[in-house]
Amino acid sequence: MAPPKVPFLSANFSAIAHATEDVEKVAQSLGFLVGCVSTAKVHTTRQYLKGHHGNMITTISAKLSRKELPSDALAILSQKLSESDRRFLSDHISSCVDEDRVLYLRFDKQEALLGKVRLQEGDPIRLKLKFAPEYDREAIASLCTQSGLVS
Repeated sequence: MAPPKVPFLSANFSAIAHATEDVEKVAQSLGFLVGCVSTAKVHTTRQYLKGHHGNMITTISAKLSRKELPSDALAILSQKLSESDRRFLSDHISSCVDEDRVLYLRFDKQEALLGKVRLQEGDPIRLKLKFAPEYDREAIASLCTQSGLVS
């Protein structure tokens, strides 16, 4: 059976806005990243929580379905990432893909607010890109290489 034209089942974006952050700016950053991979009109959801010390925490999320994701989403991201970010992914791609066919990427909230796509580990905007069942870890890594996301 041939792989599907669009290799993805869904993309989930999420970010946490801490009490010291402007929730609207975090939402704007998340919206920028969603807009980098899709032109679909996407609805964001917010969940309001309280931290251990009573501080307000807001989680912001957006989900794209298979039909809202272009088949070249990885290539689009690759073109926006710096060479050093692509090298980082090349060195760590095996730890970014799990057994459930999900590619995990973390992006810098501050840079996204400035219109830039940069990877970051701490307090990021998270992207969980779920692949179709026809793609195992090896096929996902191969697709990441073909798209230029990794070398």
